[in-house]
Amino acid sequence: MINDDTHDRLTKAYMEYFKASEKFEVRNSVRTHREARKWLREIRSLAKQRMDEIHHKHNSKPKAETDQVG
Repeated sequence: MINDDTHDRLTKAYMEYFKASEKFEVRNSVRTHREARKWLREIRSLAKQRMDEIHHKHNSKPKAETDQVG
Protein backbone atom coordinates (compact mmCIF):
# COMPACT_ATOMS: atom_id res chain seq x y z
CA MET A 1 0.00 0.00 0.00
CA ILE A 2 1.31 3.44 -0.94
CA ASN A 3 1.05 6.12 1.72
CA ASP A 4 -0.73 9.29 0.67
CA ASP A 5 1.19 12.53 0.93
CA THR A 6 -0.19 15.44 2.93
CA HIS A 7 -1.84 17.00 -0.12
CA ASP A 8 -3.76 13.78 -0.82
CA ARG A 9 -4.78 13.42 2.82
CA LEU A 10 -5.95 17.05 2.87
CA THR A 11 -8.03 16.49 -0.26
CA LYS A 12 -9.61 13.35 1.21
CA ALA A 13 -10.31 15.13 4.50
CA TYR A 14 -12.09 17.91 2.61
CA MET A 15 -14.25 15.37 0.79
CA GLU A 16 -15.17 13.75 4.12
CA TYR A 17 -15.96 17.19 5.56
CA PHE A 18 -18.12 17.99 2.52
CA LYS A 19 -20.18 14.83 3.08
CA ALA A 20 -20.43 15.47 6.82
CA SER A 21 -21.48 19.07 6.23
CA GLU A 22 -24.23 17.98 3.85
CA LYS A 23 -25.51 15.54 6.47
CA PHE A 24 -25.42 18.28 9.10
CA GLU A 25 -27.42 20.66 6.90
CA VAL A 26 -30.07 17.99 6.33
CA ARG A 27 -30.17 16.82 9.93
CA ASN A 28 -28.80 19.09 12.63
CA SER A 29 -28.01 16.54 15.33
CA VAL A 30 -25.28 15.96 17.89
CA ARG A 31 -23.76 13.24 15.71
CA THR A 32 -23.69 15.27 12.47
CA HIS A 33 -22.42 18.34 14.34
CA ARG A 34 -19.59 16.31 15.87
CA GLU A 35 -18.59 14.68 12.57
CA ALA A 36 -18.48 17.95 10.61
CA ARG A 37 -16.35 19.61 13.29
CA LYS A 38 -14.06 16.57 13.47
CA TRP A 39 -13.27 16.88 9.75
CA LEU A 40 -12.75 20.63 10.05
CA ARG A 41 -10.17 20.00 12.79
CA GLU A 42 -8.46 17.42 10.56
CA ILE A 43 -8.38 19.90 7.66
CA ARG A 44 -6.88 22.56 9.92
CA SER A 45 -4.18 20.17 11.12
CA LEU A 46 -3.32 18.92 7.64
CA ALA A 47 -3.35 22.46 6.23
CA LYS A 48 -0.78 23.52 8.84
CA GLN A 49 1.36 20.49 8.03
CA ARG A 50 1.16 21.23 4.29
CA MET A 51 2.02 24.91 4.87
CA ASP A 52 5.15 23.82 6.72
CA GLU A 53 6.11 21.40 3.93
CA ILE A 54 5.70 24.08 1.26
CA HIS A 55 7.66 26.59 3.31
CA HIS A 56 10.48 24.12 3.93
CA LYS A 57 10.64 23.13 0.25
CA HIS A 58 10.74 26.77 -0.82
CA ASN A 59 13.45 27.68 1.70
CA SER A 60 15.61 24.71 0.74
CA LYS A 61 15.94 25.71 -2.93
CA PRO A 62 19.34 26.92 -4.07
CA LYS A 63 19.68 30.72 -3.99
CA ALA A 64 19.84 31.10 -7.81
CA GLU A 65 16.42 29.45 -8.20
CA THR A 66 14.74 31.70 -5.64
CA ASP A 67 15.94 34.85 -7.42
CA GLN A 68 14.15 33.97 -10.67
CA VAL A 69 10.79 35.58 -11.39
CA GLY A 70 7.88 33.23 -11.91
